[in-house]
Amino acid sequence: MIRIAFAAALAGLLASAAPAQTAAQFPDRPIARTEVVAVVKRQFAQMDANRDGVVTRAEFATYRTHQPAAPASGVDALSHIGAGWYDRANTKGDGRVTLDEALARPLHLFDLADVNRDGMVSVQERQVAMALMGMMGGR
Repeated sequence: MIRIAFAAALAGLLASAAPAQTAAQFPDRPIARTEVVAVVKRQFAQMDANRDGVVTRAEFATYRTHQPAAPASGVDALSHIGAGWYDRANTKGDGRVTLDEALARPLHLFDLADVNRDGMVSVQERQVAMALMGMMGGR
C-alpha cells in the first residue's frame, strides 16, 4: 500500500516541482521507463550548456528562461521541469547536478508507479497514482 501511495508522485514524473498536472495533460497511452530515461537525457543535454557533464544552477536558470511556463499536453507534460528541480536533483548539495542525479528521482517515481513491474506505466496505473496524489494533497 505504501508503494502505491508513493506512486502518486508519478503526476510529477519529470516535472518534479511543476504546477499540478491533470490526466489530460499526459499522453493517453502507456509510458515506458525507456521513454523517461530518453526525456531526462535529452533535457540534461539541453541544460548542460558547456557540455561538461554537470548542470550548474546558472545553466538551469538559463534553461528555465527558454522553457514554456506550463506544460500543454503529451510529451510536453512529461518533459516540463519545474522551478524546484535543481534543488531536488542536487542530492549531493555540491552545486553540480550529474546525469545520474537527474535520472534518480524520475526513475524512482516511475518504479513506484509501475505496480506490475513491466517497465511500463499504463494509463490505469497513472490514473490510480494521480488519484492517490489528489487524496494526499499533491505530495
